[in-house]
Amino acid sequence: MNLAINGGEKIRKDVFPAQLTYNYMEEIEVGGFLKSRNNLSGYRGSWNAAFMGGEQVKKFEKEWSDYHEGCYSLAVNSCTSALIVACGAIGLQPGDEVIVTPWSMSCSATAPMWWGAIPVFADIEPEQFCLDPISVRSKITDKTKAIIVVDLFGQPFAKEIMDIANEFNLLVIEDAAQAPGVISRSTHTGLLGHIGCFSFTQGKHLTCGEGGMITTYDSVLAAKCALIRNHTESVLHEMQRVDKGRYEMTMYSEIENGIGMNLRMTEINAVIMQEQLRKLEGYVKLRHINSGRIYERLSDIPFIKEPKSRDDCFHAYYCQPFLYDENIAGVHRDKFLAAVNAELTGEEGRPDRPMIGGGYIEPIYKFPLFQKNQHWSIKNVDYTTVNLPVVERLWKSDFFLSMYHNLPLTIEDIEDISKAFHKVADNMGELK
Repeated sequence: MNLAINGGEKIRKDVFPAQLTYNYMEEIEVGGFLKSRNNLSGYRGSWNAAFMGGEQVKKFEKEWSDYHEGCYSLAVNSCTSALIVACGAIGLQPGDEVIVTPWSMSCSATAPMWWGAIPVFADIEPEQFCLDPISVRSKITDKTKAIIVVDLFGQPFAKEIMDIANEFNLLVIEDAAQAPGVISRSTHTGLLGHIGCFSFTQGKHLTCGEGGMITTYDSVLAAKCALIRNHTESVLHEMQRVDKGRYEMTMYSEIENGIGMNLRMTEINAVIMQEQLRKLEGYVKLRHINSGRIYERLSDIPFIKEPKSRDDCFHAYYCQPFLYDENIAGVHRDKFLAAVNAELTGEEGRPDRPMIGGGYIEPIYKFPLFQKNQHWSIKNVDYTTVNLPVVERLWKSDFFLSMYHNLPLTIEDIEDISKAFHKVADNMGELK
């Protein structure tokens, strides 16, 4: 037997390292901040200058805005929080419908439910994996209020979505968690829709452990986001009695769902993110280059295909997607990937953390939350009848995803990955 899964010698002797996007620079900056004896959070939940956050949060927001074409930027404690805030800022009400993707982190679909709105799942593109504009159009009703798009795996959503939104007067929330630093249609991700959301959780291109950012060109949406992230209900009456600040004040009495939360970023997280932002372009470029190297090395395996990328953008490759043809391979995807992973887990083995996964996640509408209607906003919605053939096929058999780009890959790492794929491809008879 040649394959490691059958007892043969592994290609990879050492376990791949965990992702590490920070270094001594973040340590120096955080150490200096702690020595300054400043507050760990500069926020206050009443209407004064501290309502908008502490010195470091405001500094990070300005740097993020400067990098993103002068937009409004509001730091929060996660991308999940950013999505919830964005859904509140656009004024979602109980019974409103929001078209969402079935293939993403669950919060990309559940965020509207915090405001009583109903997620409506549309299908995805067969090679770019973002929402399919044709499917989106078919899901629009007179109750549709918004679309939440996801820049999945680092590639921006299709521009036709914005054409549809403009035609039907819908608002677009862009989940850009996996695609920071990408420019498409001459615009940065997070600004391709009406309001954008980013993630700084562990494993993303940039991280401070937990954190997020909201971006928009709309001053009214920005003001509403600022309210919702910091206890809206506590300050509305005060704000209406004071002088105008950075944001337009005329809209504050018009916020439709006047309840807020504590979704704020700490000063330490903001210090870390200032240094992380300086590395963004380099990190995205490196992932893009390494992905190209891997695609090139695997291009001679007939049952593995590089998906199409959009012509008008630079792919950030949060993860690296592949298409798999079982008819050519003669072996189910999952069996093939198990053999590849066995070649790459190192002598110690890492069965708890496969580096290559098949099918990404189960479609969100299959979660018990939706199949059993476990939330009041969807009690009268039947998700058991949802039929989205593209995502079902990709999830079950025709797709796999490399997680290696969460790591600082070297050329040697890439060579090991290539050798593992080719070794398994050359010994498929052992898997039948």
